[in-house]
Amino acid sequence: METKLDQLYSLRRNFTIIGLTGRTGSGCSELANILSKNFDEIPNIRKSDDISESVFQKKFQIVKNFTEQNWKKYKIIEYKKVLFLMLLPLLKNNSKNKHLYDYYRFYFKEETDFNKIFEVKSLLEKLIINNQKLVDEIIDIGDLTSVRDKDKLKKINDIFWDDQFNKLSEEVNVLLKNNGVIERIMLLHHTANNFRKSGRPFRTYKSDPKYIYTIAKVINRIIKATKQESKNDECHIVIDSLRNSLEINFFKERFSAFYLIAVKNDARKSKLIDLYGENDLKIVDRLIEIDETEYACTDYQKGIFYTPDVQNCIQIADYHINYNILQSDRENKEESLNNNYSFFSVEEQLMKLQALIQQPGIITPDPTERVMQLAYTAKLNSGCISRQVGAVVTDNEFSTKAIGWNDVPKGAIPCAFRNVKDISVNQYGFTKFELGEGLKETEQINSVEADNLLDNESKKFNEYVKNNFSEEKLPQEKLGGRNCPYCFKQAYNAFSGEKNQVHTRSLHAEENAMMQISRSGGQGLKNGFLFTTASPCELCAKKAYQLGVRTIYYIDPYPGISRNHILKSNSNTDPKMVLFSGAVGRAYHKLYEPFLSQKDELALLTDFKLESPQNIKVNSLKNILKDKFEHRKDLMEKLDKVLENDDNAFDNFIKIVEKGLE
Repeated sequence: METKLDQLYSLRRNFTIIGLTGRTGSGCSELANILSKNFDEIPNIRKSDDISESVFQKKFQIVKNFTEQNWKKYKIIEYKKVLFLMLLPLLKNNSKNKHLYDYYRFYFKEETDFNKIFEVKSLLEKLIINNQKLVDEIIDIGDLTSVRDKDKLKKINDIFWDDQFNKLSEEVNVLLKNNGVIERIMLLHHTANNFRKSGRPFRTYKSDPKYIYTIAKVINRIIKATKQESKNDECHIVIDSLRNSLEINFFKERFSAFYLIAVKNDARKSKLIDLYGENDLKIVDRLIEIDETEYACTDYQKGIFYTPDVQNCIQIADYHINYNILQSDRENKEESLNNNYSFFSVEEQLMKLQALIQQPGIITPDPTERVMQLAYTAKLNSGCISRQVGAVVTDNEFSTKAIGWNDVPKGAIPCAFRNVKDISVNQYGFTKFELGEGLKETEQINSVEADNLLDNESKKFNEYVKNNFSEEKLPQEKLGGRNCPYCFKQAYNAFSGEKNQVHTRSLHAEENAMMQISRSGGQGLKNGFLFTTASPCELCAKKAYQLGVRTIYYIDPYPGISRNHILKSNSNTDPKMVLFSGAVGRAYHKLYEPFLSQKDELALLTDFKLESPQNIKVNSLKNILKDKFEHRKDLMEKLDKVLENDDNAFDNFIKIVEKGLE
């Protein structure tokens, strides 16, 4: 139904891109499928009457009523289909298919099964021959990353959304999967890596940052083509799924209408077992192993930016959606039906997102969103060069008691503000240990004895830092004017061969927040809440437990055993760990800041004007005229008769004025 304000919201309602990210088995594809349906086809959305009377019930009703009329169907751009679109012309021209021999394996340490590769290669060749015309049409388009011509964009749209290409893509996908579920994943994983590394899929060329957006640019061209050919000027796209944070930043910078959803599911392994069956546990274990590698960002931390870094992707998400229940979990199903405080199912969470995208500020944030936004904003104060984390502690009414972020103790210089090249010329900001002047025992000795008591490890570490962070290895011209800090923990762990979190210079965010209360003499935190952008480590988890924190809300799990070790000690007192769901970061403002006040919108939509009752108008008029006629009681008496308290009083006065004017 059209309204007078449709033009005001047309940019949001006509064009939206949603990117999905998450760990293997989290449910990205399921969310994409939900977005591709009509609203009346979507299950697991309660009736407003199912929720007890409350503020939340009113919010739920507002969102549902709006979404029923304004739900948008999304077209799904599957990441693997984009890879197939890019690969098909190259597979046709690459008769040797060395690509298959290199990457189509369960483990790299195992020998390639040449018989299987030959069979897969033959089947692929048959598919390409049977679809020769389609493949040639893709080849005729040319470089898919840089298409600008309208006719070629139309061709991309016609091919990508056509049944023939989708049928061929599915046939290729099924062919590869039937001959090896893991082998197919490894093939696509390394194909994508190679495209982002060198712009080519088949051989390992030298890495060049200019190719990092190769696949993202092709997706961008598909979006442009779809938008150009869309009917009614509406274009809504969901990308399933994104696993490289630089690609995500490409879409964030390119489209203001882009929203990244992080999909999270605590029961991922159970879901994978249901999918592949108990007899394929080897496949499930290997999937989990690959996922752990893609999540841990190990390559990313080494400066290899073309690989998946799912943890970073989740951290920069605009909106978080959780699978709070499994379909097979009856107890949790009952909990969802009786949930009276949040949009619980993934379908309800998507319903809320769609309403906020199209009508920003249609409802106010949940308390958990409000407080997590504080933590998310607080992390930007961190001087840590590895990972910024924010935390907030509240009482049991979500009233904020302290805010913290990971940073060095007050008075010390944060890592981000130190330049490692200054360690030889400017000692300010560096510790005695870093400068090679650390003492074995104490500084309470005379200067003559000091040289003999210098810690030999301190001297060697100083030399190690100077050698590894030298001008030769980090030339200033390559830094482009940037500062050159260094991470002490990373350097010391590499120097000592350890992997110890204790060596960090910074206080953790949760620790910092909790210490703020003790420093200022504030109240206790028993039964309170801890909000953190990364779940607490073992040390911070112990502190939260000791202070009586009841619930810990977090965006992303911290590597370690704190959850299953520290926080699983006594079922009667253990803090509850809750994955955060909702909007955060820039999206928090995009989704919750209204274009106009609701009062002004209502006035524009309906031409509604609120007028005072007639008797109020009459009284106001009499008060004005009393001042003018205070010496003419005769006139006032006549006026009182004219303005007696009846519905026609004001109209009678208007007639007198008209008569006088005539």
